[in-house]
Amino acid sequence: MKLLIVAMIISMAGFRCTDVKAADNTIIIDQIGSGNTTTIVQDGSGNTANVIAGTSSAVDYNTFSISQQGNNKTAGIELKSGINNTFSIQQDGTGNHTAAIQNMIGSGNNVNLTQQGAGSHILNITNPNNATNNGNTVTSTQTGGVGADKRFDLQFNGAIGAGVTINQTNPTTPDQGGMNIQCNPCGSGWSYTKF
Repeated sequence: MKLLIVAMIISMAGFRCTDVKAADNTIIIDQIGSGNTTTIVQDGSGNTANVIAGTSSAVDYNTFSISQQGNNKTAGIELKSGINNTFSIQQDGTGNHTAAIQNMIGSGNNVNLTQQGAGSHILNITNPNNATNNGNTVTSTQTGGVGADKRFDLQFNGAIGAGVTINQTNPTTPDQGGMNIQCNPCGSGWSYTKF
């Protein structure tokens, strides 16, 4: 009964909660409106969070925030249509960190990602071919100690005026870093730092 009441309250706030599992720390949110703030905080255990937005109509001026710390960290945000949305993913602690922004379609959207701690860091950002992505920005920092290898993959089609800043750092231990960017056209404002 408690789960049903929570789902009804969440639905009234502008999104539908399709899956909540407290024991293994999993949440899936289907965002159905504009002008909302969605915040997910997960500390320990399975750490899986997914937000899907813009499935049936555009979602605009939303803020999506996912914070994960400890254990198995996987975060994903899918934007099928929307403008001026802000995405923030923070993953901390030991163990691997995996984050994905998929089907990013729209304009004026901002992505901020931080992955830090021991373990591998992986970020994938993709949008379909022939998608419109005017003025979107991506800022990513991947840092950590021993075993903190980093991987960043970006496929940005139709990325007119896009800005991308990637920092992969490890001040104490040699590590592997990699970045793959595909865009057409690329626009300006691309920066990659590995140190």
